[in-house]
Amino acid sequence: MSIGATTMKQSRSLSGRLPHQETGFSLVEFLLSTMILLVVASAVFAMLSQTQRAASYQAEVQAVMDNARTAMDTIERVVRQAGNDPLQTGVVGLEITSSTRLRVRADLTGSAAASGSPDKGDPDGDLADAGEDVEIRYNATDRSVELAPGAGTGQAIANYISAFNMQYFDANGSATNVGANVRKVRVTLTASSTLRDPQTQRIFGMQQSSDIQLVNRQ
Repeated sequence: MSIGATTMKQSRSLSGRLPHQETGFSLVEFLLSTMILLVVASAVFAMLSQTQRAASYQAEVQAVMDNARTAMDTIERVVRQAGNDPLQTGVVGLEITSSTRLRVRADLTGSAAASGSPDKGDPDGDLADAGEDVEIRYNATDRSVELAPGAGTGQAIANYISAFNMQYFDANGSATNVGANVRKVRVTLTASSTLRDPQTQRIFGMQQSSDIQLVNRQ
C-alpha cells in the first residue's frame, strides 16, 4: 500500500470521530436536583413566614401595652375631675349605670365662649362644653373602652381590652352604687393580643388596676 493511500485512510478514520462527546443531565439527575431545590425553597419560605409571624406578634404586643396605658390614663384623668363645681351650680359628678358604664360630669371650662372659644377658659357654670359630660363604657363586642359625650355615640379610646370592671367605694371604703356617695373608683382592666406567640402558642395578656380618688370629694 502506498504512503498516499495510508494517509488518506487515516484521515478518513480521524474525520469519522467527534473531537469530544457532549453529555447532559439524565432524568434521574434532573429530578434529584429539582427535589433538592424544592426542599431548600420550602425551608427558606418557612423561615421567612416564621419571621413575619414573630414580627406581627411583637407589634401587636406593643399595641396591647400602649392601648392599656392609654385607657387607664384617660379614665384616671376623667374620673378625678368628677364633680368639679366651683360656681356651686349643683353638678352631679357621677352617675353609675353598671360596673362597666359610668357617666362623669364636671364644670371645667367655657368662660371664653364670648371670645369665640367655647371650650376654653375657666368654668362657666354649665356642662355644655366638650369633655364636661361624658360616659365611660366598655364594648365587649369590639373589645374596646369608649368615651361618649353624655349618652351619645361612643368613640374608642383603647382597643385589645378583653375585660373591664369598675368598683365604687364610699368614704368608709365600703362598696356603693350611689354616685353621690362615691369617693373612690377602682378600675381594673385586662388587655390581650389576638395573635399567639409563634413559639409558645400563647396569647399575650396584661392586667392593670388603679384606685382613683375623687379630688372634689375629699
